[in-house]
Amino acid sequence: MKQKTELPEELCADEAVCFIADRHHVTPQQLLRHFLCGEASIPLEPNEVEILKGLLRTECTKDEQR
Repeated sequence: MKQKTELPEELCADEAVCFIADRHHVTPQQLLRHFLCGEASIPLEPNEVEILKGLLRTECTKDEQR
């Protein structure tokens, strides 16, 4: 059974995430779930991958500080 990952609203509403998702015709939530699960069904450019990695690192750092 697959487990749903809670995605922070702040991350889903991020301008870069929304732009990348729109570019690939998916929702920000779909984009992040595919990215986090390592699925290659959304062909991301190398710079998009780096942007998402950076945003996720920032989000993880925020969680650790809470």
